[in-house]
Amino acid sequence: MGSRINVRFRNASLCLSLPLVLLLLLLALLGFVRSDLEVDDPCVVQRTNEPGICRPVSECAPVIDDIRNRRGNPTKCGFVDRVQIVCCPQAGTTPAATSTPSPTLRTEHQRVMEKCAEYGQAVFSKEYVNSLTADEPKLQTLDKCGHTAVELIVDGELAKAREFPHMALIGFGEAPEIMYQCGGSLVSDRFILTAGHCLNSASYGPATTVRLGELSLSSSTDEAFPEDYEVAERIPHPAYKQTSHYNDIALLKLNRKVIFSPYIRPICLPLQANIPQKRAIATGWGAIGYGLEQSSALLKVTLEFFKFDECTLLFEPSRKLRTGLNVTTQLCAGSRNSSKDTCQGDSGGPLQVYNDANVYCTYTVIGVTSFGQNCGLAGVPAVYTNVFPYLSWIENLIF
Repeated sequence: MGSRINVRFRNASLCLSLPLVLLLLLLALLGFVRSDLEVDDPCVVQRTNEPGICRPVSECAPVIDDIRNRRGNPTKCGFVDRVQIVCCPQAGTTPAATSTPSPTLRTEHQRVMEKCAEYGQAVFSKEYVNSLTADEPKLQTLDKCGHTAVELIVDGELAKAREFPHMALIGFGEAPEIMYQCGGSLVSDRFILTAGHCLNSASYGPATTVRLGELSLSSSTDEAFPEDYEVAERIPHPAYKQTSHYNDIALLKLNRKVIFSPYIRPICLPLQANIPQKRAIATGWGAIGYGLEQSSALLKVTLEFFKFDECTLLFEPSRKLRTGLNVTTQLCAGSRNSSKDTCQGDSGGPLQVYNDANVYCTYTVIGVTSFGQNCGLAGVPAVYTNVFPYLSWIENLIF
């Protein structure tokens, strides 16, 4: 098979007696009435009455764990821009991570780490909520995480609302005849990460449109808020050639900035070369089987990694793979005993792993769907462009 392209607050007048005014002033002086706390301010965790320190939620492992396991709402300190600050127990104020990046990575790619934490905060939405104890709706911060983080696009399952808010559809042609033939990942407020061969279509010309926030192309009643963007610039990796499978990675620059929400927010970029997980999730609107039509709904599938030695036996040197697979820039994933796979139309989409503790409710993109053989064959993986070797190139462009 060839390339897989195929407050507003209501005014109110209050009449307060002088003694009440004096009481409120006294309470304020005593510290009982105060404004939002700031990062590093001391605080008290309401649920346990233990001392804490105000920290961004992404830097507090106990709070992340409480949210994930529904053990009550965290004690909030306030916001810095759109980032929620919570009262973190003092024992848990070090940034959570499953694997700590080296000091060199921490310095060199500090911006990537910071942006990942920022993107994770878009999962929280401020909304007015009706209350049984109040006459008026109250503005609250709601957790809108759509991840399931469980064992979950051939032989794939339907994705849920807000589960993959970074997913992008790449369209070719002009409205109203837009043909969506590739996928991609939102990686910043202006850029989509995709495959090099997704910049142009042999039948429809260059990529012209990106749709974000979509779930099903055939439904207008699903929980999705799609937005379309024009492609302002197509940026292939400098070493990519259309006649080759190598360096099959690219960026699309959008014509305007993306406003993040629980339905549309970026995926994180990888900070290490080694992948500790044994499996990853692929997503896309591609064909549900070799030679079949593309799916109108976003699908997800869990794939196993294949060792490089296994993969090289299946992908020998060819016209577009002159020296065989590249151990550094390409990786393989599929299923050894089922038809789970990516297929035509999934090109450019992400191969991703769940950020179990690094940043709440986010994924990290580790691969870009590149090419394969007949999709859906047990024991025959597809090839993905390994994102980490291109991290500096991506970072320099998008930030």
